[in-house]
Amino acid sequence: MSNATIDWEAVRAEATDALSRYVRIDSSHPVGRTVETAAFLGERLAADGIGSRIYESPEPGKVNLVARLSAARPVGKPLLLSHHMDVVQAVAADWRFDPYSGEVADGYVFGRGTIDDKGMGIMELMTMLLLKRHNVELKRDVIMLATCDEEIGSPMGARWMVETHFDDLDPAFVLDEGGTGKRGFYDAGDAFEVSVSEKRMVRIRLVARAEPGHASMPWHEAATHRLVRAAHTLLEQPPEDRDTPAVAEMISRLGGDAARREIASQRASMPLLHDTVSLTMLSGGYKINIIPERAEMSFDCRLLPDTDERAFVSNVEQLIGDPGVDVEVIDWPDTAPSAAPWDGALFEALQEACETFQPKAIVTPSICVGGTDARYFRERGIPSYGLVPGIFTAEDLKGFHGLDERMSIDNLVLGTKIVHAATLRVAGAR
Repeated sequence: MSNATIDWEAVRAEATDALSRYVRIDSSHPVGRTVETAAFLGERLAADGIGSRIYESPEPGKVNLVARLSAARPVGKPLLLSHHMDVVQAVAADWRFDPYSGEVADGYVFGRGTIDDKGMGIMELMTMLLLKRHNVELKRDVIMLATCDEEIGSPMGARWMVETHFDDLDPAFVLDEGGTGKRGFYDAGDAFEVSVSEKRMVRIRLVARAEPGHASMPWHEAATHRLVRAAHTLLEQPPEDRDTPAVAEMISRLGGDAARREIASQRASMPLLHDTVSLTMLSGGYKINIIPERAEMSFDCRLLPDTDERAFVSNVEQLIGDPGVDVEVIDWPDTAPSAAPWDGALFEALQEACETFQPKAIVTPSICVGGTDARYFRERGIPSYGLVPGIFTAEDLKGFHGLDERMSIDNLVLGTKIVHAATLRVAGAR
């Protein structure tokens, strides 16, 4: 089967309706319930004769779904198409449309999760349906995995599935989120950034302690003052830029030094070049006229794949150099550093598919500056790649964990074409 034999206008209508309905199911944290989202996907698959299994995690309401198209005579392990069903919170009052309305307007589907990560889920769902409807002969199984808990570190999602049900998956390759196509970012033109690795997370807390006192008698050794000085020292320290192998390849494909300058100048891409430290939470005090005895700040630190996390924390302690401020580690990275090759079968299939439907675009390896479920598979040596294969502008990407999240219908169809074509190349018998 070729893409030319598919009625893409029919796919456009079906995918739009499916994403709109998927978004209407509130699977946001802190609850993160995925029973209804899994049921929605299972029903869509069953309507075309594709069976699926629900894996109930130890935490009530949090489930994972696995669907499989089987090869009659497999010659290799499966291709795994993965996405997560849970989404981050949204405050309806701040949005143009209710975040769980799935509103279709102006060529977009609006709603929490359209980009992260339900849009990818519909691309994968449509790929499964098209393979089944067209009776595609497979040389390897194709598995669709829909997980819970990705937004909180995957304790009951991909991590749990890999730890407790890996034999039910055991893939040769994995396609997940983590990279995107971008427009308007580089002079070289549109670019599909396929993540082959990702930054690792260390979360730390600075805690300052000192004698309390009356606010009318401030002193420089107060806990709050020491904490502010420590935080300023940490946040104002210039980061050390360095090119990881994937980013070095990305810079080369996008045009060399000019591309490096473009990457360094943009908020979305600058973290590719160095470790980052973000102040995200702060607390201290209980009455406005009392200098408190304790104050704290929490930081989300994202480290390049080759950064040693313990050396990083030791450097933070030395940089602050204040015995009255403790550096506490809240979370260490939950996986070892790992990377997928960009000369493997799935990467090449993605590159071919992207270039087929966007001939002028550059396809490049990259790293994901956040965290994805793919890391649990990479750690086991399985080539795992991240790409939500639409072409997104900076305005589109503002919705990622932000307001008015949206997926254009054009991108939904483009992504489906690319996922479908890459799947055919890797898993199709002809």
